Amino acid sequence: MKKRSAIRAIAYLAAAAVCLGIWGTAEHRRAQNAERTVRYQGEYAFAALCEAVENMDAALEKSRYALDGGMTAALCAEAYARALSASTALSHLSFPVQELEETAAFLARTGDYTAYLLRKAGGGEELSREERENLRSLGDAAAVLSDNLCSLRMDVQAGLVSPDGLSEELPALSDSFLAMEQEFPELPTMVYDGPFSSAVAERTPRMTRNAEAIGKEQAALIAAGFLGVRSNTAEVEGAVEGKLPAWRVRLGDATVCVSRQGGFITEALVSRIPSRESLSIEQGAEAAERILWDHGYRNMKESYHLAQDGALTVTFCALEGETICYPDMVKVTVALDDGSLLRFDAREYLTSHEKRQLPAPETDSGALRASLPEELTVLSERLAVIPTAGAEELFCREFICENPDGQHYLVYFNAVTGRQEKILILLEDENGTLSM
Repeated sequence: MKKRSAIRAIAYLAAAAVCLGIWGTAEHRRAQNAERTVRYQGEYAFAALCEAVENMDAALEKSRYALDGGMTAALCAEAYARALSASTALSHLSFPVQELEETAAFLARTGDYTAYLLRKAGGGEELSREERENLRSLGDAAAVLSDNLCSLRMDVQAGLVSPDGLSEELPALSDSFLAMEQEFPELPTMVYDGPFSSAVAERTPRMTRNAEAIGKEQAALIAAGFLGVRSNTAEVEGAVEGKLPAWRVRLGDATVCVSRQGGFITEALVSRIPSRESLSIEQGAEAAERILWDHGYRNMKESYHLAQDGALTVTFCALEGETICYPDMVKVTVALDDGSLLRFDAREYLTSHEKRQLPAPETDSGALRASLPEELTVLSERLAVIPTAGAEELFCREFICENPDGQHYLVYFNAVTGRQEKILILLEDENGTLSM
């Protein structure tokens, strides 16, 4: 009996060892697949960024020799489209966008300025000499950026730089970008009605204005507290410059940026690929709202959401009474496998948020409804603060409307003057809602 029991025990242990080995092998393969996915996504985003900037550079260079308004408008349209593509690719790189503030701001300003010139040239107006010079300066900067990206891409292809930062032997692409940021050429002051005009780009963020400065040690404590981990795991990697100067803190597979004035979390990124989608969109949105609540953002309302690649990004905006304030925006990205945080972006909120003295609406809601085209049915309305192209703010009545085809629109009227200020198209599918 004892011999049979011993044999059975050995058999059980052997079976358990086999099962453990199989499980370990499966987990190892899953980890390898996740790492490979991160690497491929980073490489694809970087390749797309290089291609978009190269084409933007070409369009700007050709615009120097455009002789008439039609050709100028066509080249500005091409440069604008390429700048948008480059900005999208930049946002998909696997490290915080705040580390790339100069590059991000340049792409945004180039896109906005070429869109402004497109409207002007397309409307039959001649570009001024100053506008031509501004276009030339943007082209010079684009050429420098394109050359630098081309060199970086060659280093990545040669195996000299790690695109995802997972290699311990190779320098990370993010470090190479930071070095490139320090050499970014100075751009001219551009005065025009656009969201990335010089006045807007140089605006002091409201939340950090006159706030007390913090040091590296305090930033490490704040970053660790934000993620709920021990502070001895935090390593301050350096300073981030730009509109929101910050300390960049590394905590394992996470990077957190803490503003050097006031100690606010400006951005956080966790480098993890969700393994599956076990949560619904509603459950993911609830997880994002809990994260927002836990970090002190209480009076916020979901505006839009978008699900992609096993993650859900939810955009929240601040409320003042019943008025939604779109400039005060926080984006939270959660994994749809467990609801954990993948990305947190509060830069827009820190830049725009303050206690506003909103006037009483003087317009009649019924009269504004009646002024809308008959084919539009109003589904709902509310008061809203929206940003203008020149970074001012407008107090509006927002009408969510539907046409006979089921397409939804946002129509904004000034709540004081009654002037129609903006129209947006809502793009909706099973993954979420965007506006354009």
